[in-house]
Amino acid sequence: MTRALQLGAVWRVLRQTNLDAIKREAEQAFRLLIVGTDVAEAERVARLLSAADGGEVHGWLSVRQPPLNTAQLRDLGQVDAAIILGPSANLPEPLHASRKVLTAARIPVLTIITDLPANQQTGTVGQRGGSARVTVVSLDADAVAKRVAPALLGIVPPGLRLALGRQLPPLRPALFEQLIEETARANASYSFSTGIAEIIPVLDIPLNVGDLIILTKNQLIMGYKIALAAGKEGEPRQLIGEIVGVLGGGFLFRQVARQLVGLIPVAGIVPKVAVAYAGTLAIGRAVVLWATEGQNVSPETLRQFYGEALERGRRVAEALVTSAKRVRRPRLPTSGGSREASEERPGLWQRVWRRLPF
Repeated sequence: MTRALQLGAVWRVLRQTNLDAIKREAEQAFRLLIVGTDVAEAERVARLLSAADGGEVHGWLSVRQPPLNTAQLRDLGQVDAAIILGPSANLPEPLHASRKVLTAARIPVLTIITDLPANQQTGTVGQRGGSARVTVVSLDADAVAKRVAPALLGIVPPGLRLALGRQLPPLRPALFEQLIEETARANASYSFSTGIAEIIPVLDIPLNVGDLIILTKNQLIMGYKIALAAGKEGEPRQLIGEIVGVLGGGFLFRQVARQLVGLIPVAGIVPKVAVAYAGTLAIGRAVVLWATEGQNVSPETLRQFYGEALERGRRVAEALVTSAKRVRRPRLPTSGGSREASEERPGLWQRVWRRLPF
């Protein structure tokens, strides 16, 4: 019988992860450049990015008027990302030239279209590589949180996201959502892959404590990143300990472990994947609540988060199964190799595919 997951074992696995490197990533300096013909508007955007109440501009944000040439960009030093404020999709020549200079320097550029009729759709118009364009009816705190933040975080290198969130609070809700969703889907995909292995007797790979440790490790690293992005201070071990304490001393970890053990092959892959996804989502939401509002999370609240996430997890699981159905079966060898191999390999693959749940 599989025992409940021991958090001490999880910490031994976590020590193999460079938590100090994650901390350095969150504490790194950056330069965000905002370019606009209207300096007052550009400074207002800088204030909205710096604080939800539009207070003082963060020292790592710079405002410039176009045109911006290569020499001026070089004088600014390291620029990690840029925002261009345009009145329409067809940028005036000074702004267009500035964007070309920035993209030529391989700097991620977010273009915000600010002067649109109220009846036009808002949101992300396009995203390609290290650039994106969003449209907003009114450039205010709500637009920054719901439109600008997700788009900006989507174009910068992943290693810059924690630093942006740590220094610029209005970006945090979008960053938390991205971190939680990415980890939940990663754990769901991992559970799906091990679930496939578990239902194929020839592979004989049962769900074990090692699988649970991998899932929990991902969840704790996610929580650690959320804490750093929220501005939490402390050594890695201290923060990890606080996160475990917030989660009821491992209550949710044990609950998820109990539900995962034995699901395969009795109940099938979908419940297992849904549980892995929902548990990760619930843990992420609980850590956000603690990191941003200082609230202790009760087992009842964790159960509520978990229950709300289960249906969403089921949809993710069904999508993974549907996607797997589209994968073409491998073509079996018809010639070459020994007679013995040609007889055994088709039989193996046929047994594998017959046992897949789709």
